[in-house]
Amino acid sequence: MLSFFNDVEAAYEDKVEAKKLLDSYKKFKSVVPSKSEEKRLGREFETASGYSFYHAVQLAKEKREGKISLGN
Repeated sequence: MLSFFNDVEAAYEDKVEAKKLLDSYKKFKSVVPSKSEEKRLGREFETASGYSFYHAVQLAKEKREGKISLGN
């Protein structure tokens, strides 16, 4: 789970490989299969960090390969 959080953080603060983020998301989903639990954790993470799981995963799914960045 921690690697997924770190990859989301990297997508906002620098860049991360889309495939790496999707792989860590897949592992995260194996630990947290419930959509409601994922949303709860996502809200908590976003409140604490300002970074959105949803936006990071959506961009990674859209791009599929190469690096992604959500930073300004």
